[in-house]
Amino acid sequence: MKRDHLAFLIGGLAFGLLLGFGLFHAIATRPRETAAEGAPEIPSPAGPAAPTQTVGGSPAGGGGGGAPMLAEINALKERVTKDPKDVAAWTRLGNIYHDARMFQQALEFYKRAIELSPSNANVLTDAGICYQEMQQYDKALEMFGSAQRADPSNWQSLYNTVVVAGLGMGRFDVADPAFTRLQQLRPDAPNLAELRAALDNARAGAAPASR
Repeated sequence: MKRDHLAFLIGGLAFGLLLGFGLFHAIATRPRETAAEGAPEIPSPAGPAAPTQTVGGSPAGGGGGGAPMLAEINALKERVTKDPKDVAAWTRLGNIYHDARMFQQALEFYKRAIELSPSNANVLTDAGICYQEMQQYDKALEMFGSAQRADPSNWQSLYNTVVVAGLGMGRFDVADPAFTRLQQLRPDAPNLAELRAALDNARAGAAPASR
């Protein structure tokens, strides 16, 4: 993993709680891998012999643009069949499905990697992002917390804690100390000032109106 290369899932406008949450959706611990333009195909999670699918879920009609990725995923599945303790292969499978936004499938692979390497902060963070994307925020925070305990220098887990706790849940008791720690640990983190502003806006929106 190249932990300093980030992926932003940026959507919506810059203001408001939910729109602000879109701006700071997830920071992964590795580069986002994208399909070649015009061929956004990914392998189906149905099994080694399954056909490729487009990102939208429709079967690929001929073409073969997804063939290299399908070959890779089949090779990875063969690796974990031969060696169920191959953490790198489980992680790579998770990364492929994560980058295809198939978060439930990615999570199953990450869970296998975590069982074998429970102190891998990067995988814990990426698993947390899967829960985050599925709006299972409590489980996401649990994963980010585990990542922090495994590696207190893992700033991506702190960043996503702020996003989920502060912007997704209104849990400022969790978000505020995470932001303080993030600011100390990585003052040059991307969009840090904007994240602070979004957090303040979320807090203002959650405060009861004064009479």
